[in-house]
Amino acid sequence: MPLSRIPAVVAILLLLLSQTSAFAADGKLTFFRIGSGPTSETLYALAASISAGISRPPGSAPCNQGGVCGVPGLIAVAQSRSGSIENIFAMMSGELDSALVRADVAFQAYHGRGPFRYEGAQSDLRVIANLTPVQLHIAVRRDSDIKTVRDLRGKRLSVGARGSGTRNFALIVLRMHGLEATDLHLSYLKPAQASDALVADKLDAVLMLGAAPIEAVSELSRQIPIRLLDLTDYPRRQLISLYPFVDTTTIPSGTYPGVDTANTVKMNVQWVVWRSAKEALIRDITRALWLSDTRELFIRNNPEHDFPPLSGGVPRSGVPVHRGAMLYYRSAGVAR
Repeated sequence: MPLSRIPAVVAILLLLLSQTSAFAADGKLTFFRIGSGPTSETLYALAASISAGISRPPGSAPCNQGGVCGVPGLIAVAQSRSGSIENIFAMMSGELDSALVRADVAFQAYHGRGPFRYEGAQSDLRVIANLTPVQLHIAVRRDSDIKTVRDLRGKRLSVGARGSGTRNFALIVLRMHGLEATDLHLSYLKPAQASDALVADKLDAVLMLGAAPIEAVSELSRQIPIRLLDLTDYPRRQLISLYPFVDTTTIPSGTYPGVDTANTVKMNVQWVVWRSAKEALIRDITRALWLSDTRELFIRNNPEHDFPPLSGGVPRSGVPVHRGAMLYYRSAGVAR
């Protein structure tokens, strides 16, 4: 997401935080840290919108009197991190109270797989909500001889920054197409850096996971003609059968300038917390997430992206739902 869209969100957070010193002495403040992604990416904008939507400093007017519809006494703060994996580790070390992470990373952490295999299963991980979907993008030059994912053998491919979690999912996708990490020359670059490297002919392809349109891909398509690789039917079916959080999707023609439709896969961003988080607090946070201006604020600053309705935000597979969140979903009639 362009940095120019962030100030509206940040201004709201600064306004909320500026009020905290006047109320800190009464002991009624609760701070709630939400891990996100780099400030230039959608994950940070999503966390900032949530923070503004669920916060309600002591002394503010209630929702039905024209005030904010957040949780009374709560100050939520979005914290920028490199990505989903770092967010989980920051939660494990107590640096974060919750985090926005991709569903595949939440699944791996819960089961102790991938980057969490040495720490073991994080069986106390719980989900508050399913949020903005992210799509897999594999971009190449339009005149490249790379026509399918299998053609990446021997090529130079960026699979995302270390700590972002994209690498792990990328290796799964490659494996479904008969490729191992040793079959390629892998680089670990942030989206903007990877795009610049492709333009400079220092890479043959870039792989990204993000909510379309990803700003780095949009910028790339404005600099050079590109194509997005299709995932063939059989590997896509394998992914969906093995991972309950993955689904098929298309990136429509015109999403990026001059780029045709691509058949790919998607998954949701999930808002996760520990099981030990207070039931009443998470119930109230979940209510505020869906009843406040969070969705409107996010869409206003990110008009190209999706924010699910309440019925689509209920977590349904992979990692258990926090009891407090489930209490709200049941009361709202969208879960049993």
